[in-house]
Amino acid sequence: MNVKCNRAALYEAVQLASSIVPARTPKPILQCAKLETQKKDQKLTVIATDNEITLEHIVPQVQVIEEGATVIPADRIAAILHESRDETIDLIVDEAACNINGKDSKYRIYGHDPDDFPTVSAAQEEICVEIKAVNLKRMIHHTAFAAARENTRYAINGVLWEQEGKKLRMVATDGRRLAMIEGECKAAKNKLAENAIVPVKAMTVMEHILNTPDEMVKIAFSGNHITTSTTLAKLTCNLVQGRFPKYTDVIPSGCDKIIQIDSEALRSAVRRAALLTNEQSRGILMTFSKDQLCLSSSTPEAGDAEINMKIEYQGEPLKIGFSPQYILDVLRVLEGPQITCEFSDGNKPGLIRTGKDFLYVVMPVTV
Repeated sequence: MNVKCNRAALYEAVQLASSIVPARTPKPILQCAKLETQKKDQKLTVIATDNEITLEHIVPQVQVIEEGATVIPADRIAAILHESRDETIDLIVDEAACNINGKDSKYRIYGHDPDDFPTVSAAQEEICVEIKAVNLKRMIHHTAFAAARENTRYAINGVLWEQEGKKLRMVATDGRRLAMIEGECKAAKNKLAENAIVPVKAMTVMEHILNTPDEMVKIAFSGNHITTSTTLAKLTCNLVQGRFPKYTDVIPSGCDKIIQIDSEALRSAVRRAALLTNEQSRGILMTFSKDQLCLSSSTPEAGDAEINMKIEYQGEPLKIGFSPQYILDVLRVLEGPQITCEFSDGNKPGLIRTGKDFLYVVMPVTV
């Protein structure tokens, strides 16, 4: 293999590959990236897998002199490309190693036999859904943060996708909060509805390959896996097995206390009120009264905090406690200047909305 390529483009692909390879594994080859070239198409592809998620990323701006393949540790090549200041680099593979050459640098990396790298399935998945990259990226960003990271409740360690006709809904929960968003999609005529639970790790990688806003992303559901394809990347992953909770049961209805709040002002107030919380006292109390919101916290060994902000509220006084982190998490992903908060009383879940397509349910805590 002999190829000349743009360093920045290769680094982007290898960096994504590095996010997939496992930190620890009894199979060292899984910590590697496979680089293979095709002279006819002048194409260099970076491939990585952890046996559950597989990424194939085409590197643009390459000149293939001699085609071939190499399998080398992903972290090592990523570090070399990161530190290099060359605009272009040469990759030359001999029988024993991969040589990475720049203007004033030469590296020789020992790897594995490309034939030993896990085979990427060549099965042709039928395209089920197409959606604009900018819309899919936004949907992932607004839900993945709320998914569980616990092995004991495996079904919620992913994001539920529900596609029906021209609507795609994503739902994520960890049992203490829930995020849901809906978006427009284009479904194949013979695929009217699909449901799947996509692992959080795959969602994170998926978000990073959606860099061309107006590109139509192709999504295929096939058996127990999902494939997401863009012009340069193809991500295939196994689906999470299990039954997702009946999320509609926890979305509160009949909330009679509806308040519009400036999102940036609320973010600042929550951050300041949380300064005097600790592991044992992690909640902040939100007290709504006429045209005012008071956020307070108290920790016996640290002290008390009280933050006041002006709001438009004419309803009955309300006191409700929340984990500040759960409020900050949702405020971090929302774009609008205002959010709508809905409550019924201090013992029931609160609801945060923005626009017509996103809602966030958060359980109260005792403060």
